[in-house]
Amino acid sequence: MRRLLAFLRYHEARVVLAWVLLTLGLGVEGLPSYLQESGYTFLDLLYQAVQLFVMQLQVLPGRTPWTLELARWSAATVSFYAVLRAGSVLFAGELERLRLRHLSGHVVVCGLGRKGLQLTQDFLARGDKVVIIEKDEENDHLLAAREAGALVVLNAAADDAILRQARVAHAAVLLAVTGDDGANIETAVAARRLVRAEAPGRTMPLRVHAHVGDLRLCGLLRASKAFAGEESVETAPFNIHEAAARVLLRDNPLDRERLLPGDTRFVHLCVVEFGQMGESVALQAARMVHLANGSRLRVTLIDRDAEERRKRFLGRCPGFTAVADLDVLEGDVEYADILAQLEEWGRDPGRLLDIVVCFDDDRRSLTCALALVERLRERRVPVWVRMSQGAGLSTLARASGTGSWTGRISVFGLLDRLCTRESVLGESLDQLARKAHEDYLRRKLAQGEAMGSRPSLRPWHELDEFFRESNRQQADHIPVKLRAIGCRTEPSSPEAGTGGFTFTPDEVEMLARMEHDRWCARHLLDGWRRGDTRDEVARTHPCIIPWEKLSESYRDNDRAAVRQIPELLALAGQRIIREATPERQGEAGAPPLARAG
Repeated sequence: MRRLLAFLRYHEARVVLAWVLLTLGLGVEGLPSYLQESGYTFLDLLYQAVQLFVMQLQVLPGRTPWTLELARWSAATVSFYAVLRAGSVLFAGELERLRLRHLSGHVVVCGLGRKGLQLTQDFLARGDKVVIIEKDEENDHLLAAREAGALVVLNAAADDAILRQARVAHAAVLLAVTGDDGANIETAVAARRLVRAEAPGRTMPLRVHAHVGDLRLCGLLRASKAFAGEESVETAPFNIHEAAARVLLRDNPLDRERLLPGDTRFVHLCVVEFGQMGESVALQAARMVHLANGSRLRVTLIDRDAEERRKRFLGRCPGFTAVADLDVLEGDVEYADILAQLEEWGRDPGRLLDIVVCFDDDRRSLTCALALVERLRERRVPVWVRMSQGAGLSTLARASGTGSWTGRISVFGLLDRLCTRESVLGESLDQLARKAHEDYLRRKLAQGEAMGSRPSLRPWHELDEFFRESNRQQADHIPVKLRAIGCRTEPSSPEAGTGGFTFTPDEVEMLARMEHDRWCARHLLDGWRRGDTRDEVARTHPCIIPWEKLSESYRDNDRAAVRQIPELLALAGQRIIREATPERQGEAGAPPLARAG
């Protein structure tokens, strides 16, 4: 039914025209026998048939043939439909305000650019009610959004009266995705103020996600705790580049080959064009690549201004070099010496090399990627190319049978994959993160600590975004841990539980070390450093030290975080299974694992 309605909306003009012509034809066919007079020309009959649409035909009992009967009712229906359509256009604003009056549990999208339209379409496809706030009455996307079923309020989103008209205080989600970071932040602040005034006792908090295109500003907002402390609203700034990097490394792990303790290989990531997307990919890799063999991630920046951009990046993120090695190749990626260096690295069996091309221009990105795979055609080096559009050049890059490079170039960063409910709200990831935090709270309260005694000991809805993101990153790292022990997940019913899966003591110890490495990296990347005491203001923590120097009580925290993984995944409808590996083919199973170094 939904497809039929969509088809009729898209072809409305053609359908109505065919309907009118059919009605006229039936009228011309039936009128001669009804009039019972000869001498009428075709034009006379056509004129009489047109009168049907204004209902001018006088009915004479017993003289109306079935064709004319059908024509007059069809004409009346067409006329009624035309009146309704005209009324819907003339009184569209009033009708939308009437529908808004008692709306609740809906999604409000502020800004109808490409991101806003994609989000609107995704939410509507999932059955959500959507209200759009857009200040540009000439926006080309308005018609498409209305036809898809969205309600539209024309004005600036940050205005309290407009947010009230969109019933933001009674909405489930607010997405501020205009092209202006300041306007998005202002909208988030205004929404918090409105909810506090009109719906302070909400059962479920309003989820506000404000897009902040400036990567540095987005990080500062999270660290500043500017949006903390409001029970009725959960506010989170998000960045499309961060979302793209998260999806890229989730779907395409850099540790594509299992690196066991004692393995000397390492992951080497080359980032071509180190703008905001390149920075996001490098940072996400530094958060994720904490492996069983303890090897350090190596990142190489390839850019015409690589050294300058490296200095600026380290000025904003000085802890990066404590987590990963960072070097540069200055110049264009198509320079002969740079291509020769990449080819040499591709031949090195000791490194897992990945190349990520992050130009803003789709044409240049694809041109660069094609040059790379041509030069590295004898090496199995993955090349990931950023594309913004799901059509055009990205279709060529993803097409099969197009050339020898097909299958060696993969596309990421497409808006149709990033501007979705799951990508922005992160509900699956948050489900794991929430459960991990609840388990952490239970353990700490059982140890005698009091709720609220420190910032991390708060319920999820009161938790600072810094700690929520920390839990999300812990959930992000679960697949890395599972790959380290030759495991993967598969869908399962929550009722099935863990399926009896448990980690061995050696696996728990190895994965706990990996978790501690990840935890240290998360803090170092966010500007923390080792200190004698935990200090939220000075950003110091005594546990930012190697595993070997960590006390047993803190090691137990990491072990507990590992042991809870099967239960967390079971709650999310997944179970862990062991894949067949050479060391598991014997009767005794896997041998004990030892940490390198």
